[in-house]
Amino acid sequence: MHTVTEIEDAIIARLTAEIPYLKGCASLGQFLLEDIEENTLRYPAAYVAYQRGDYTYKAGVQDRTMIFSVILVVRNERGDEAARHGQGAEIGVYRLLDDVRAALTDQSCGLAIDPLLPQSEQVIDGTDHVAIYGLTVSTRCRFGH
Repeated sequence: MHTVTEIEDAIIARLTAEIPYLKGCASLGQFLLEDIEENTLRYPAAYVAYQRGDYTYKAGVQDRTMIFSVILVVRNERGDEAARHGQGAEIGVYRLLDDVRAALTDQSCGLAIDPLLPQSEQVIDGTDHVAIYGLTVSTRCRFGH
């Protein structure tokens, strides 16, 4: 049995290790306190948060399916299209989505959990220079009563 915090921290550690071009990778709480327009040197970045859990019960055992959101932020001064597609050596949010998905798919991040599986991805927000997308992943762990 692992806590939500342990799993969130393991996801952050995995992304940090597997995607070296990330300039920021942390819990979502840190992102909410930042001003996107002011912190241009922190992007591309990934922020992780626990979204929700669902429980099932069988013969004295409790399974919790957990959904985590990975919020991806890319800023590019050349405009929103460059932020989405990338330009030259600068990574776009679409490439970051693919790299995060690949880094997390079928990974248990060293914990006793079911391997992480991507569930969905979507645009969250954007400006003239910033693209913000989200990727949700799920896992499951078991608790005894």
